[in-house]
Amino acid sequence: MRRVLVGILCCIVASLSSCNVVPDMVVMKDVDVNDWHEAVTLEFDNNTEQICDLNIMLHINSRFDAQQIALQIKMFSPDSLFHTEQVVLPCTAELSQTTARAIDVEIPYRCNVSLRHKGKYIFEITPLESIAGVEAAGMNFQADK
Repeated sequence: MRRVLVGILCCIVASLSSCNVVPDMVVMKDVDVNDWHEAVTLEFDNNTEQICDLNIMLHINSRFDAQQIALQIKMFSPDSLFHTEQVVLPCTAELSQTTARAIDVEIPYRCNVSLRHKGKYIFEITPLESIAGVEAAGMNFQADK
């Protein structure tokens, strides 16, 4: 009986290790709840060359009422390159009275981004205008599967 269990466990481990599925990685930082206006710096450790979608993540409360958000996003790659852009992203989020006091909102930012270098990528997200009702901001690194 023990040999059968060991054999089953070995099969499970082998099949799981053969899957090359990288889970989503969400990195978030708390911001000033009254008025988000300062930069949020996020670090993402890239261990392999991968293609992923980048989505902005916001943890919002009932004070949030923006229909779109204007952000400046800076990206520093492990090979010392740097890219800055300003974007305006639509953000439609509604808290119903039956839900909790805060929810997470995921806003698509970039699709099929190639992270070619191993090492630490640093992202700095700064709102171009103050935004009320944001408790935390970050990014979801959603690996292509």
